[in-house]
Amino acid sequence: MRLSVTAVLGTALFLAGLAPAQEIERKLECTERRDGRPRLCEMREMTMGTTGRLEVDASPNGGVSVKPWSRAEVLVRAKVEAWGDVKLTDVKVNAASARVSAEGPRALMGRNMGWSVSFEVFVPERTDLTLKTVNGGIAVAGVRGDLRAKTTNGGLSLAGVSGKVVGETTNGGINLALAGRGWEGESCELTTTNGGVTVEAPANYAARFVAKTTNGGMKADIPNAKVEKGRWAGTTMEAVSGGGGPEVRVTTTNGGVTIRERGRS
Repeated sequence: MRLSVTAVLGTALFLAGLAPAQEIERKLECTERRDGRPRLCEMREMTMGTTGRLEVDASPNGGVSVKPWSRAEVLVRAKVEAWGDVKLTDVKVNAASARVSAEGPRALMGRNMGWSVSFEVFVPERTDLTLKTVNGGIAVAGVRGDLRAKTTNGGLSLAGVSGKVVGETTNGGINLALAGRGWEGESCELTTTNGGVTVEAPANYAARFVAKTTNGGMKADIPNAKVEKGRWAGTTMEAVSGGGGPEVRVTTTNGGVTIRERGRS
């Protein structure tokens, strides 16, 4: 693995300019590949102004992680990888006008060549997000605002989110960790085709839970949960918790659903 000298120096200068109060946990890094295949990798960092909304597109290959921080700007960390005949300089990362994306060679002639870009993004806590990718997972923790997340091959991991939330994946599981006293915002609707769904909520969390699976089991240990197993239409669950509130709906076709109160196994 080779790490760009320019990228290392740029990162060092950026870190030196951060005040101690603004230190954040960076988890996305270039690491050695376990399969031994040669691959180039470098980290790129850039900041951009905040408009209260942000779109991140990691297509075709790469994941997206979004976290809150206290600065009134957006920090984008991009892990750029290239292999085969593709060079790191062939891959561009664009961050401007409330949109982050990557672009690289479109016509790849062999299976042993290609590129990917994964993003770790830090935003103000109140930010509306539109996140998408094809081959990669999406994770959002602690960001409050409307959220639309879509991937084809990858899971969804959402924690402490609010607003109007719509999430969809085709091949991947869904994990939703709720926080606070109840759902803040319009609703939450999460869907997967091939994957299980797990929802964890504080005790007496104010919301209306609706869940459905076509081919899979259903486990719900929140109070007043009504689970109905249909002969042909799979299994459904409905529950009004904490006096009720906006709807939290999860659906899977091939996979099980578990909804539990935090602290229970």
